[in-house]
Amino acid sequence: MDFPSLNIIMEPYILFSKGDGNVGRGSNKLKGILAVAVLGTSLFTPVANVSYAAADDFELTVMHTNDTHAHLDNVARRITAINQVRSEVANSILLDAGDVFSGTLFFNKYEGQADLEFMNMIGYDVMVPGNHEFDKGPAVLAEFVKNADFPIVSANIDYSNEQVLAELVAEEKITPTVVLDVNGEKVGVLGLTTVETAFLANPGENITFNDEVESAKAAVQSLEEEGINKIIALTHLGYSKDLKVAEMVEGIDVIVGGHTHTKLEEPVVVGAEDGVPTIIVQANEYGKFLGKLNVTFNADGVLTEWAGQLINVNAKDEAGNYIIADDETAKALYEEKKAPIEELKAEVVGSSNVFLNGERSFVRQGETNLGNFIADGILAAAQKALPETTLAIQNGGGIRASIDAGEISLGDVLTTMPFGNMLVTLELTGAEVIEALENGVSKVEEKQGRFPHVAGMKFTFDPTLPAGERVLEVLVKTDEGFEPINVEQSYTLATNAYIADGGDDYQVFKKAKDEGRITELYLPDYEVFNGYLQEVGTVEAVFEGRIMQKVHDVASKSTVYEAVNEIVARSIITLDNGQFYPTQAVTRGEAAQWLTTALNLQVPEKLTVFSDVEETHAMAGAIAAVKAAGIFNGYDDGTFGADDTLTREQMATVLVRAFEFAATEKAVQITDKEAISPSHVANVEILLQNGISTGKDDGSFAPHETVTRSMFALFLQRSLHN
Repeated sequence: MDFPSLNIIMEPYILFSKGDGNVGRGSNKLKGILAVAVLGTSLFTPVANVSYAAADDFELTVMHTNDTHAHLDNVARRITAINQVRSEVANSILLDAGDVFSGTLFFNKYEGQADLEFMNMIGYDVMVPGNHEFDKGPAVLAEFVKNADFPIVSANIDYSNEQVLAELVAEEKITPTVVLDVNGEKVGVLGLTTVETAFLANPGENITFNDEVESAKAAVQSLEEEGINKIIALTHLGYSKDLKVAEMVEGIDVIVGGHTHTKLEEPVVVGAEDGVPTIIVQANEYGKFLGKLNVTFNADGVLTEWAGQLINVNAKDEAGNYIIADDETAKALYEEKKAPIEELKAEVVGSSNVFLNGERSFVRQGETNLGNFIADGILAAAQKALPETTLAIQNGGGIRASIDAGEISLGDVLTTMPFGNMLVTLELTGAEVIEALENGVSKVEEKQGRFPHVAGMKFTFDPTLPAGERVLEVLVKTDEGFEPINVEQSYTLATNAYIADGGDDYQVFKKAKDEGRITELYLPDYEVFNGYLQEVGTVEAVFEGRIMQKVHDVASKSTVYEAVNEIVARSIITLDNGQFYPTQAVTRGEAAQWLTTALNLQVPEKLTVFSDVEETHAMAGAIAAVKAAGIFNGYDDGTFGADDTLTREQMATVLVRAFEFAATEKAVQITDKEAISPSHVANVEILLQNGISTGKDDGSFAPHETVTRSMFALFLQRSLHN
């Protein structure tokens, strides 16, 4: 196989044993860490304190990417940037630090092969596998490796018991190290992949992940025994692990990292003060940046000069045009690969027997069945990787649309969760969980996106109290049921990377992340949702009472307490400064408004459907909606009577129409049947037959009695659950 940009000398595969650490150049020492400023004055050329190079010095430009995650929308510009750098320097190599797989529909469709076509096109020199390269199991990774025009370096993974990959090791397509011949100079590259891949992905039972530090020491020793004194560690370990490798492994000159999506705008230097520095770089995520590191080695292979920058592939000028132009060949290939993605969006990925409520006004102020389903999916996905995860939070602002009952397409999923936020877990105390919930409900009256949908717990809050003091009770789910949260206990909570980084003002999450109490699982939210759909089958998600508002004027022992709380929590009826006014009469206009909300009725374009309801009427939309749905027909004179009180017999008719209740064979006795208006008799009987009403204690129905707010809440709750 030809590797067009460089001559490559393959090292034989070795399963490295643990060493004693006494390898490499220099003495064993504690190295300091230094960030070196290297901001550029132009798009491609970094500024550095560069002295005149000695005759035996070797200058090298290392271009690098990591965690591209199937984001190909900018690949044509990335290729232009790579070609530009190559035109400017004499010696360059192009490396990828893993996680090409998973993240957009390009991966769902092509399983990495589309990305690979572009990587082959531009001529990558070496890649290390990331944890996501194992997402689809060994066979899919093997197909990727087979078709790659570059080697895969993997020094800490034992593939010997996994046949499809062991064969590629034998063919030296996968190897612990490679030696690149760059215009006569030998540069060694070793590969390290996080041992967490075993539980973050799906490598199977036959692949073993060995200690990264010990494997790195052995790989360096192997390269040095071949006379190589310029060594790059291409890693998918994460920034903190890269620092550890730099501290503990002698002989590594450059670490090109990935996994944590870290944006190192400046190279980080370890050990500069002792004269044997190790440079660490990482280029953020999704191909947004092309990393460019210029280094100079002396005759002994020691770094003497370095300068680095991140080239912003997505940069635009003042007119909003991309500064870096598309490579036309790559652009044409991208458009070709993109076309089938639109067809993929129509693919049916699940079904629901219920309307899944993701309406903005609902998910930003209360519990919904869709919010519950998404939070449950987050918790289930996190538990597969980290079984100790018990809690989950999804911000309402991350839920962008509802899903109708029936078939669910991939396009529906992407419309509902369009951001591709990655799954993470955080280690939090109970007090910090409460603080997060406090933030979530602190702006509920403004319907901000921070509102928290939860799994593994339930809570009650009072929006009439000052922000920061609103959460009244938090109960966490245990094997014995729900118990009060322990403020001192540590909990593992799953959420998305956006709010884990302080988005929607979740500063308590940001603090935990900054302190290293985070595990990044790198599963995009839509894949989490899609996976949970497959696991559950047909969705039956319901309102469960996970999030309740304090109602001040309904006693907890009242027969309508649960109904009122649910209707309030569903955001069907809103409180007035904590008051529900349970005995207040319900008007026909209010009933129309509440049914429109409860059933998510569509408001028609024409709002003037009754002679007494102008378009400017506050309830015109809801009244037009219930008329269009056949729930209210109005009076014989063409009026609606929005301010008229609703009677019990009218309520019976509108509920039967709204929820399409049917007559049953159950016999009902109504002692005041003769008092019911003829047009309502059948519907009153149907309401009783379906158990929505049980009538009065004396067997009467009291058809002309005014409906109170608590009564309507009770009958509406029963209807919703019927």
